[in-house]
Amino acid sequence: MKSVIGAELLPQRPRYVREKAELPGHILEPEWAGTRVLVRVGQDGARFTGYTGEVDGPRELYDAIVAEARCASAIIDGVLVDDWRDEAELDVDERGNAVERRPASRQIFAAFDLLAVDGDSLLDVPLLERRRHLEGTLVPSPNVRLTPYVTRGLRSWRETLLGQGFTRVVLKAWNSAYSPGRTTNDWLVVEKFSGVK
Repeated sequence: MKSVIGAELLPQRPRYVREKAELPGHILEPEWAGTRVLVRVGQDGARFTGYTGEVDGPRELYDAIVAEARCASAIIDGVLVDDWRDEAELDVDERGNAVERRPASRQIFAAFDLLAVDGDSLLDVPLLERRRHLEGTLVPSPNVRLTPYVTRGLRSWRETLLGQGFTRVVLKAWNSAYSPGRTTNDWLVVEKFSGVK
């Protein structure tokens, strides 16, 4: 599947819906708050590309993504999250009391799709297979995250995500191809999610 993916490639747009029941053949993942971008590793042109073109992203974060990529080139879809805070950690002060340490906020990249790797286009490959390629291509680190997802128990996992501070979830058809720059019903950002009745 060798093909050249040009710099004009833009992120696929999800459709936003207020409410949706659980759908068969879909995964559920959190919707990250931040700037949606495609990251180009080992390619000429813009490092970060958003819905309308080039996005000015931090060089240090780009370098962290490149350092965690296990390939010569790739196009990775994800979100630049501006105000990420890791969970508080318990520590012991000089008096032996337990204290909570809150890490400072920082910018991270949360990856959730892989569109090309080492010159091979994955645009027509089903979503779950692209996700498997992503997991083999990008190593998670404190600044680079792989977005978690589930294929079962969507309703109960939604409650977990809400408890972690995510306000919306994304339903994605697991056999869907990637449609650059287009709005598609294959990805639904859902504000209110209900399980199968």
